[in-house]
Amino acid sequence: MSAELFLGLDIGGTKTAVCLGRADGAAIAEDRIATESADGPERWFERTRELAARVLRAGGAAPGDVAAVGISAPGPMSVSRGAMIAPPNLPGWQDVPVADWTRAAFGRPVFINNDANACALAEYRFGEFRGVPDLAYLTLSTGIGAGIVSGGRVLQGARDLAGEIGHHVLDIAGPPCPCGQRGCLEIYCGGLNVANRFRARLAAGGRSLALEEAGGDPARIDFRAIAAAALRGDALAGEFWAEFVERLAQGIGTVLMLFNPSAVVLGTIAIHLGDRLLDPVRAALPRFAWAVS
Repeated sequence: MSAELFLGLDIGGTKTAVCLGRADGAAIAEDRIATESADGPERWFERTRELAARVLRAGGAAPGDVAAVGISAPGPMSVSRGAMIAPPNLPGWQDVPVADWTRAAFGRPVFINNDANACALAEYRFGEFRGVPDLAYLTLSTGIGAGIVSGGRVLQGARDLAGEIGHHVLDIAGPPCPCGQRGCLEIYCGGLNVANRFRARLAAGGRSLALEEAGGDPARIDFRAIAAAALRGDALAGEFWAEFVERLAQGIGTVLMLFNPSAVVLGTIAIHLGDRLLDPVRAALPRFAWAVS
């Protein structure tokens, strides 16, 4: 098989995905597992290496057929060291040398970047906004971050921290964020934090249709359950939904005012919800960014 194949690892707070693809961006085989971060990074990597072996087999390839391995990982991280420094949604994962581990496991060149930067680069190279020189991609999943393409180049920053919009403080008196600050965009709009805060409100005596959406198990209430309950008219879920929309519009407004991109692309949660999310966010945006034609 041609060596113009590439293996991709996407590390998230909830799931880890592996993909085998070609240089034109076409995927050949892919699969995912739960990250299960509490088991620690070493055990996670063992499971991810097994997952990658399954994906290679499914694609009819061997490690020697792969030209290189690309890794997208949550920040903060160091591209030069190939390490995750201390991602808030992976507690206890301190200075994890994931690039070195991957290089040793597969014997191939390894390239790593912040997950939002990787998404922005993929959008610029292969997506609907292919070739648009100024764009922003906001991951909108377990956590939230931004990858910025400016003048056709991904912004890294002096310490690979450009685009960490998820930990831009929106309200200094807001809820504490796992990163150690208060009132970050991610505490209001990261799926994991929203679900954790919502479950705490239920435990304090709240009632919500989100429990029904989660099959009656409070531990299974996630952002999807909250959004579904809100769209059914549930009061508590509606409160969280309104806050989510307002804060997301505030975060996008910050990106618009700082970087003036031609397009802002939203990830996972927006893909699932579509205009049910985008319409109210668009309506809220004029409060946070200039409407300049």
